[in-house]
Amino acid sequence: MLSDIERKISDYTRKEIITRGWDYYAKGQVKSVQAAGSRLLAAVEGSERYHVGLGARFDDNACDCPYSGWCKHMAAVYFAALEQQGGEPKRALERMTGAGPVTVSRLEKQPAADLGEPPAQAGTGSLGEQSSPREWMEWMEHRFGRTWQGCRHTLHPLQPVLSALKGSARDWPKPLQAMHWMYSILFILEQAERAIKLSDPFSRYYQEMSFTRMAEPWIEHYYSLAERQAAESAGEEGRAWQKELAAYLRGQAASPEAKLFRWDQLYLGFISPLLSDPDWPIGERAELERLLEHARAARRAAAQAAPAGEAAAEEERGLAFAHAALAYLDAAQGEDAKAVERLGQTPPDAAAGLALDYARTRLEQRGWEAFSIWMDFLDPIAGAKRGNLLTSYLQLCREADLASPSDPSWQRRMSDKLPYSYMSLADLLLEKGCFEEWADLQLAMGLRPDELDPADLRLISKRAPSVMIPLYHQAVEGWISMRNRQSYRMAVKQLKKLEKLYAAEKRTEAWTAYLDRTVSKYQRMRAFQEELRKGTMLK
Repeated sequence: MLSDIERKISDYTRKEIITRGWDYYAKGQVKSVQAAGSRLLAAVEGSERYHVGLGARFDDNACDCPYSGWCKHMAAVYFAALEQQGGEPKRALERMTGAGPVTVSRLEKQPAADLGEPPAQAGTGSLGEQSSPREWMEWMEHRFGRTWQGCRHTLHPLQPVLSALKGSARDWPKPLQAMHWMYSILFILEQAERAIKLSDPFSRYYQEMSFTRMAEPWIEHYYSLAERQAAESAGEEGRAWQKELAAYLRGQAASPEAKLFRWDQLYLGFISPLLSDPDWPIGERAELERLLEHARAARRAAAQAAPAGEAAAEEERGLAFAHAALAYLDAAQGEDAKAVERLGQTPPDAAAGLALDYARTRLEQRGWEAFSIWMDFLDPIAGAKRGNLLTSYLQLCREADLASPSDPSWQRRMSDKLPYSYMSLADLLLEKGCFEEWADLQLAMGLRPDELDPADLRLISKRAPSVMIPLYHQAVEGWISMRNRQSYRMAVKQLKKLEKLYAAEKRTEAWTAYLDRTVSKYQRMRAFQEELRKGTMLK
């Protein structure tokens, strides 16, 4: 965890602030560093006593001082925690302030053979915030474009490169810095895409799992940077970065090559905050329409080159992405029916995630007509799939039913998915207090009381004991039909519970009549009669 914290402080904190944090630590102003789960908590004596929290996740890092972002108190706590765990704070200070391997200057001193082709320029000296996105992209590719060759088994070699790239924009204005950092992350992800091709077919699955886990913090940070676009004015330079980033992401998402990462999701995460600008979607829609036409032309060419009906599947990726991205824009502008029509032209797996997101959005907005459009689209897809998609679909049905109890269609949709929807439907009926329907569901599923949650049985036995009686009748008959000593004992246990339910309903005469009929019906089953006597059901 400390290495993650050091990387974050190095990436997001100016050197002079890190140095001031060192001074606080060296003067003993950090008090009581304690571990609390996955976080470090401490107090720092400054002009006042400030409380600091540090952790591996971005949301775990906070200080209650007036300074926003990473502050000297957080750096001081890191140094104190490092010393407490046997580390070398002085070495950490050297790394974080420029003497370690995480700076651009240090990386550029390494042999070119280790990092790739020599850069087009001698360093970043002539590049700065005034440089165009294209210049930065070309510099990154020239300088670090072959780092992937050292990533046969791990992505660790990419981390110092990412830290160096981020460090080159450390003092930029925040909106431009976010753009630069987003592209730096995307550049590193592209390096990982190249690296995965080094793996052999036998270990590729495990390599993919390993690489995706290692890239999760980078992708998480990318999305957090993308969300900031809505709150920060980009300016002319920022809009140039946005245009280049959108073009880069479109190219990756529409690429015919199989990808390790979901570039379509990275694209949507990038453009989502920009849709609040009424002018921005117009230009982006035009670009996507051009991409769609290009993909259609590529498909036609592939169909002519291959035997009839065997157009290359790779050509379909660009087509599917263009349709999905245009559907996203349609939905963002309130044209849900048009968006669903577009998604119908994409593979179900690719369309389902987007449809679920917009269905949830419309549910939260209580836009019932639009919500129904999305749920109608999802219904056949969810019915053909098992697992997360069906679970998410049923959860939406459940929330819609609770939000609109006068509309029975949402519960009916859940019933239509039985038996796969059993757990979700049973929980919904219990939450609504529909105990009779709940009991009917158990009977229809052929479940015995001993197979149900005891807490649910206790609840219903107190509130509506009458609905439990048919369940126990069915259970008794089921146990007896197994015709063995153990099943007879279980039948007697169920009879005892059934007796209590009849008593709770004050129907002792009905109980006596039922027991007499059961004893008479199975009078030839000697073992069952013996178990009845042992259980004091017969005298």
